[in-house]
Amino acid sequence: MKENSSTRKFLGLAAAAASLLALAGCGTPGMSGSGTTAAPTVTERSASAVPTTQAPAPSNSSPGSSPAAAAAKILIKGFKYQGSETVSPGATISVVNEDVEAHTITADTGAAFDTTIQAGAGSFTAPAEPGTYPYHCIFHGNMKGTLTVK
Repeated sequence: MKENSSTRKFLGLAAAAASLLALAGCGTPGMSGSGTTAAPTVTERSASAVPTTQAPAPSNSSPGSSPAAAAAKILIKGFKYQGSETVSPGATISVVNEDVEAHTITADTGAAFDTTIQAGAGSFTAPAEPGTYPYHCIFHGNMKGTLTVK
């Protein structure tokens, strides 16, 4: 009987240790301590504002078209923004989030754009006014980018 009690005690401790290790891995890479923000739950931001599927926009680029007319796309990977830095006014910008956590693309000032991108894909519309728009992720303060509209 002593072996069963010892075995149960060992299994209980192993399960507790595994739970602690799993929880320790839930943080943002490179971020810890004060000033960090926990990832949002699904109920904190409305998922209805984020399309669940999106067909790629047809390419209307021709040999004489400008680079801004090309498909605008931002890739989120490894808690970093990559891609479309210059877009046309009012362009639809496709966003692919390859991370497992949700991110936002939020203009630093004003209300030019603010969208949540769950793991997967989504999109948002570039401002109609030409200019330079720095942006960030409200969930992960180390994520920053700049969108130029011209």
